[in-house]
Amino acid sequence: MTRDEQILCAAEKLFFERSFDGVGVDEIGRVAGTSGSAIYRHFPSKDAILAALFDKTLDTLLVRVGEPEQDPQADLEKLLRSFVSLTNSHKRLVSIWLREQRSLAQRYRREHGRRRHRITERWIGCLQRCYPGRSTDELTTATRGVQLLLLSEALRPPGGRRAQHAEELLVQVGLSAVAALELAAASIQ
Repeated sequence: MTRDEQILCAAEKLFFERSFDGVGVDEIGRVAGTSGSAIYRHFPSKDAILAALFDKTLDTLLVRVGEPEQDPQADLEKLLRSFVSLTNSHKRLVSIWLREQRSLAQRYRREHGRRRHRITERWIGCLQRCYPGRSTDELTTATRGVQLLLLSEALRPPGGRRAQHAEELLVQVGLSAVAALELAAASIQ
């Protein structure tokens, strides 16, 4: 593991346990096996460490969502499963990503927002194929709601109860939630 990876691993652990604001650079250094001042050879600031963790989350997610499938329903299921599996395999990262959005320094927000927008656009494109005729605003609202639902396991308290087949349950709940776009269309007519 490189020194950068050790620093990110230590920061991930500490930010997850105590929050971004609750941790100092010296403590990250101690957990990473180096000094706080040595961290600045790898990252210009604690803000840069948080941005790197956000990048790691988005990189993983972008790889998982990949290119659209031919069949829109298969593509929707792929999107749902990519979010659920991200939470399952990177719970601490997802938890930090959800909780610390406001802690991300302004200078990193633009790039983060651009990359996040790519994921949102990927979802909207899929939902447009599944539910033609729905407005972009409706699809955007549905996308945000379903994404939060799928990532919700990352916010489960330590020791909290978990369904035996939570991942599959969340995929099915996500499919049902997205189906509300069809029901909303029928109720408007």
